[in-house]
Amino acid sequence: MNNSTIRIGVLGELGVGKSELVHRICHPTAGPCSVSSWAGPTVDILDFERPHNHEHVWVEFIVIPGETRHPKSRQMVYSVGLDALFLVCNCSIQRTFLRAAEWMEEATQIGSLMGVPVALILGGPVPVDWTSNTTLSQIINPLVTTYNAQVLDMSGYTQTLALEPRQKQLIYGFFET
Repeated sequence: MNNSTIRIGVLGELGVGKSELVHRICHPTAGPCSVSSWAGPTVDILDFERPHNHEHVWVEFIVIPGETRHPKSRQMVYSVGLDALFLVCNCSIQRTFLRAAEWMEEATQIGSLMGVPVALILGGPVPVDWTSNTTLSQIINPLVTTYNAQVLDMSGYTQTLALEPRQKQLIYGFFET
């Protein structure tokens, strides 16, 4: 990773909460996000201080709509030199996991994401324990195994405006080293 900038691609199905999640990470005291899903790719930036050495880094979040109306957007984000990829899924909509698997296969075929850390972010308005949910674990475990993805359980994050400390720790821990 570049010492001064970390570039994270954020990909997910329409309406899973990609923009809202990034907005809460970058602007924790601001009001609700007002970005339209139909706007195409968007970028938001966080000035992050690494806790272990107090180094300031810019974290660029490139939010990419996953719907087929923007297929070239995904290819573009794979080629910009990502340091990490966040795949955002809604635990209550299984289709979002199947699409995440399709996008990971697409990214793997392009080859530009070799060695790039992947986070499978589980979202949705209701907290879900995916490890005890047989249906979800049967969908998630192959993604984790095949793509060496790290699961970040953010389900229930829509209950408050700002991310809870546990949720911040999950996200920040992904890029603080």
